[in-house]
Amino acid sequence: MKNASAPLIIVSVFLLSLPLSAWALTVRPEFNPNTLIEDRRFNDTQTMGGTEGVQKFLESKQSVLANTAPDFLAMLGEPTDPLLKLALGDPGWDVGRPRTAAELIWDASQASGLNPQVILVTLNKEQGLVTTVSCTELSTLQRALNHAMGFDCPDGSGCGNLFPGFYYQLFGNLDTEGNRYLGAAKSLMRSFNTPGGRGPNLGGAPSKIGNQVTLDNTLGGYSGIQARQTVTMGNLATAALYRYTPHVFNGNYNFWKFFTSWFKYPNGTLLTSTADSLTYVIEDGMRERVPSFVATARQLDLDDAVRVSLTELADYPPGPAYAPPDDTVITVGGALFAFSDGIMHPVTSFVLSQRKISVTNKIAVSATDAALFTVGLQLTPADGTVLRGVTNPDVFLVEGGLLKKFSPFVFRQRDAARQMQFIPDVEVAFYPKQGYVAPLPGTLIRAKSGGGTYVMANGQRHPLTDELFKNLGYSRKDVVTLETAEEMASIPLGAPSTPREGTYFAIGASSELFILKNGAKHPIYPFVAKQRGITPDYSFEAGIVSGWPDGIAVAPRDGTLLKSDAAPAVYTVVKGQLRELTPELAKNLGLKTKNAVALPDYMVAAFAKNGYAEPAEETYFKVAETGDFFIFRKGAKHRIYPLVATQRHMTPDFTFPAAVADGWSEDTPITPRDGTLLKSEAAPDVYLVAQAKLRPLSAAAFKRLGYLSKSVKTLTAAEIAAYPKGDLVAK
Repeated sequence: MKNASAPLIIVSVFLLSLPLSAWALTVRPEFNPNTLIEDRRFNDTQTMGGTEGVQKFLESKQSVLANTAPDFLAMLGEPTDPLLKLALGDPGWDVGRPRTAAELIWDASQASGLNPQVILVTLNKEQGLVTTVSCTELSTLQRALNHAMGFDCPDGSGCGNLFPGFYYQLFGNLDTEGNRYLGAAKSLMRSFNTPGGRGPNLGGAPSKIGNQVTLDNTLGGYSGIQARQTVTMGNLATAALYRYTPHVFNGNYNFWKFFTSWFKYPNGTLLTSTADSLTYVIEDGMRERVPSFVATARQLDLDDAVRVSLTELADYPPGPAYAPPDDTVITVGGALFAFSDGIMHPVTSFVLSQRKISVTNKIAVSATDAALFTVGLQLTPADGTVLRGVTNPDVFLVEGGLLKKFSPFVFRQRDAARQMQFIPDVEVAFYPKQGYVAPLPGTLIRAKSGGGTYVMANGQRHPLTDELFKNLGYSRKDVVTLETAEEMASIPLGAPSTPREGTYFAIGASSELFILKNGAKHPIYPFVAKQRGITPDYSFEAGIVSGWPDGIAVAPRDGTLLKSDAAPAVYTVVKGQLRELTPELAKNLGLKTKNAVALPDYMVAAFAKNGYAEPAEETYFKVAETGDFFIFRKGAKHRIYPLVATQRHMTPDFTFPAAVADGWSEDTPITPRDGTLLKSEAAPDVYLVAQAKLRPLSAAAFKRLGYLSKSVKTLTAAEIAAYPKGDLVAK
């Protein structure tokens, strides 16, 4: 994770240069480094109330992330392949269009179980993306978006190659071999959901709640800060945050500062002003006025409101009026309105009936209270309704609250005649209209006046070059000619189509080689192409290829030894990832590093990496710094405590540094021999080792089996706790 000075750097680059004294800040006295945020807030996924709440909050901060323009959405790096997004657990995998930053933040929250406010604060802590207002340097903004959560960007080295991109920072990624890796949101929740907590490493293992951990601070920005600081892991959330960013200043202090400044009262808190008795609800860090009819519609008990001063209210910028639930029907001076997304829409009795909206509990509202809300467009019948007037032959489909016209071809293609409803022409004329109904997905279209060929997908037309047309196996006889230029122009233009999954292709006449996999283009460097016998089957224009998402470079074959021509580190390829070798690891695995292929540094930097290689199966080793003894078995290290080592005559054959061994998965320790009697130094319970489990012995069983107290071996509480337990031996 990036060090916490990152947001200061970003802001200074984006906005303006401040004098040095401006950064000499004083630590707020109420800051408690041992409890950064309450657990109940950390995993509260409903705090923002939905995508709209996140968007409103970003807009209130004038954040660059509030931008919804297509060019900016492209910078967020959302993949186009729905199967890739589905594999990453993305709940919006089938939306079919680029999502906004707010939508991605909300969806990542719902998928991971992490409070969206925590995501927002982390985005600001790491890259200043919430409080950054604008940026004229797109390359600087793209770098900030690529490492938005500071994920896979440790303080001591550069960022990795698996998570570059706003989307992948949140949701994780798949490497070229299809291995899934968690993004920042699920990684934080994995630590949070670990029983007892999962904080920074302490003595070779993750720290737990109650442990004290000494951390290095990143100095600068605040006065009087020591280089090292000891903190206690106060709860699950605090442990998770310190594991993610292992220092107090500036990172986790900034996290606390932003969170408490933006979200002092939980979402949904009712506040009543002591000055004028007006009631507000806290939504997304803002205060929203609650009219009396809304309190009735939402069944709010205004007596539960917290009474606050005007000064306290001023901590929250004013937001829009708090709206009643969707489909609330009100009357204002006899006119009917129905609420949707906080907007009151004029509506007819026909539409209310057709949408099955009840008018039984309609509320009479004063013009004063109604004036607090925006009046929207006339509410149309439900989306999907096919309408035409009694005399006018034009037929329309209701989509997104607008009437879209059917062309004759699309009318037949969608078999709309069977769904058509007749209503008065005057009512049809009253509804807002826009464009034509799009052909069905997969339809090939061209304009009668000429031009290119397109394929329909997600309501957009995607350009097809001749080479793409051939690659995708289309037939010219299936291309439909649209009669009017107006109909073609009304269909939004999408990005160029991507070729078939698994297509090997070059760019123009260049030697650049790629494979299209998981909706992204993955570079294949010459060494890999030769080693794997890969040649291109197609050649696509550079202008088309540039619009396809970038993926991770295809790695050499598993087992390949390679190194950079600019650095001494040697790697072995395992499951499509580079895993570093130390001399001791190479010896253990029987690999000769002198045989490593030297590749250009930019190639090695582009391959996915995953720590150090794992040792050979059944390797006995100790950790250099701690002396801890392990065996590597079935893909994990198993601790061997001194009693077991003595009993089983085990000794280490290799020594690895903690930096190497800490990256390997750890499973249950090797238990003492069956029949061994054990107890903890901290408790009187006696255990019998049987079938590699510790079974507690009752006093009656201990006596009946003829055991002697002197035969019981006393171990540390930590060692006893680490062994798997079996059922009680009662008799």
